[in-house]
Amino acid sequence: MQVVYGTPREDAFLLKDATFESLSVHMWNPDRIIHAEPFLPISSGKIQSAHTKLFGTRWLMGPSRYSVIVAHPNDEVIAAGGLISQLENVTILHVTDGAPGDQGVAEAAGFSRPSEYARARREECISALALANIPEDRILEFGLSDHNAPHALADLTRRIAGFLQQSSPDIVLTHPYEGGHPDHDATAFATHAALKLLERNGLTAPVVFEMALHPGEDGAKRVMDFLPGAGREITTLMLDRRARELKRRMIDYFDTQGEVLKNSPIGPERFRKPPIYDFTMAPQGGEASYERLNLGITADQWQILARQAWTDLFPDDAATH
Repeated sequence: MQVVYGTPREDAFLLKDATFESLSVHMWNPDRIIHAEPFLPISSGKIQSAHTKLFGTRWLMGPSRYSVIVAHPNDEVIAAGGLISQLENVTILHVTDGAPGDQGVAEAAGFSRPSEYARARREECISALALANIPEDRILEFGLSDHNAPHALADLTRRIAGFLQQSSPDIVLTHPYEGGHPDHDATAFATHAALKLLERNGLTAPVVFEMALHPGEDGAKRVMDFLPGAGREITTLMLDRRARELKRRMIDYFDTQGEVLKNSPIGPERFRKPPIYDFTMAPQGGEASYERLNLGITADQWQILARQAWTDLFPDDAATH
């Protein structure tokens, strides 16, 4: 694998001999090219950055714990399957079971009831993640119905806070707040709010990185990129042939999502540190894609739900959020 670092204002590229095991970074700007030397071994007494723990070479990474918090079974594979396959001590949390509570939707997918549809999606995900050496007991699920997460923001936040307190990860991967899918936005809200709850209670919160995963214009094909405008440095993980084959095998397990995933790209995978969000405002000041895609909620409804949840969780500062 190759790792490329850049920002929305820079074109980043990598020398051909730079791999996931030896990073040589090249950043382009209008004035110069900056050549960064490959990382050197870190002594056992030196503290490693979260970025190094997540993207560094294996012999640089000390013991770390990772939690991946996503809205649906398969989000983590599509957005970060290549990276996850390189990590150890990973716990996956699915906020929803991926199955709408609508009987008609379940029957259209070939199942007699939503619970059967949900069970099939979980089994697919367990099989896919087994290829990345993640055992079934590390794959947890809150079991909310698909599209229902925005209506349970406060409860979801508290449950994620409890999950983080128990799993004690060093690093969390989750969705950005981009208006792409209401469950993605709800997961982003609840994860960030859960970190705030931990800090308010004197606990050390893990470092958060976001995974690029946005719906295409038709709501089906996935876009492995962030919306422009956040101004945050982006780390791009280029998948080599072996990593692409592994990720394709993982995705092939999702038979129930075949039509949705067949045109989605395998890579590259992109990650960034999150910007500072105001979840009560439209994401990046723009239109929410889920309004155009008719996913059961409007941007105005989202903002009302977010304000209510924030007031419930943080009554002392809700008025100034």
